[in-house]
Amino acid sequence: MLSSRYLHLHQALGLGPMWLNRNAKVIPPAGDAPVAQPQKPAAAQVAEAVRTISASAHHARMAAMAAVQHEKTAPAAATPPTPPTAAPVDAPAPSARTHSAPEDTTKAATATVSDDLPRLQTEARPSEVIIISICPATEDSLHGQLFHGAVGVLLDNMLAAIRLLPQQAYKTSWVKAAPVFSPHPTDEQIQAELPQLARELADTQAKAVLLVGQIFEKPELAPLIDTLCGDTPRFILPHPARLLRQPQLKAKAWQVLKQVRQILN
Repeated sequence: MLSSRYLHLHQALGLGPMWLNRNAKVIPPAGDAPVAQPQKPAAAQVAEAVRTISASAHHARMAAMAAVQHEKTAPAAATPPTPPTAAPVDAPAPSARTHSAPEDTTKAATATVSDDLPRLQTEARPSEVIIISICPATEDSLHGQLFHGAVGVLLDNMLAAIRLLPQQAYKTSWVKAAPVFSPHPTDEQIQAELPQLARELADTQAKAVLLVGQIFEKPELAPLIDTLCGDTPRFILPHPARLLRQPQLKAKAWQVLKQVRQILN
C-alpha cells in the first residue's frame, strides 16, 4: 500500500513519472477526504417557500389597506368649534384737538397752540401797592394764577423784604391774555387795556405802583404810564422771572424796593 502523499512529493521534486505495480493501492490521507457539499433544496421546496412568503406579504398588505380605509371612513372626534376671529377695526386718526377729553385737560392741551388763551381774571381790592406785569406768562394763563410757581415765590420774598405780606399787594397784568408767538403784546393791545387797568388802580387805592419788567423802560410807553399812574408814585423793577435767570440784578432791585419802603412809611 502506498500513501498518496508520497506520490505528490515525487511529482513536486520533478522525479518524473512513478511506476507503480498494477495491484498497488493508494491510500488517501485523512485530510484529503472530500468535503460534503450542502445539498441544494429541491425545486419543489423552493417553490413552496416562495408561495408561503408571498401569501404572508399579501395578507399583511391587505390588512394595512383595510386599516387605512377604516381610518378614513371613521367619524372624526368632535372638537370644539374655533371662535371666529374679529376683524381688526382701524382706530380713528388723532385729531389736532380731542373734543371728547374732559374739559379741564382739554384747555391745558390746546391752550399752548391756540390764540384763545384764557384771560386773567382779576378782582381789585384795597392794597398797599399794586404790582403790574405787562402780560401773564403762558404758564400763568394755564394755571389761572399770575406769577405762578418759583416766580411768585421770589416776588413774595421781595415783598417780605420791605415788610409787606402777600395779601397787601394786588398783583395784575396790563394785558390780561398771554400773547402768542411773542414775548410781549403789541402797542395796540397795551393801549386798548389802559381803561380797565386804570379802574383796577382806582379800586385798590394803592400808595405805589410797581411795574415789573424791562418793557416798561421803553420811552414810547412813558405817556401811557403817566396817564395810568397820575400822581401815584411808580417804580420799575426787573421781572422776578428775569431775576431767577440773572441773580446779579437783585442788588439793583433791592435799591428800588428800599425806595418803595420809604413811600409806604
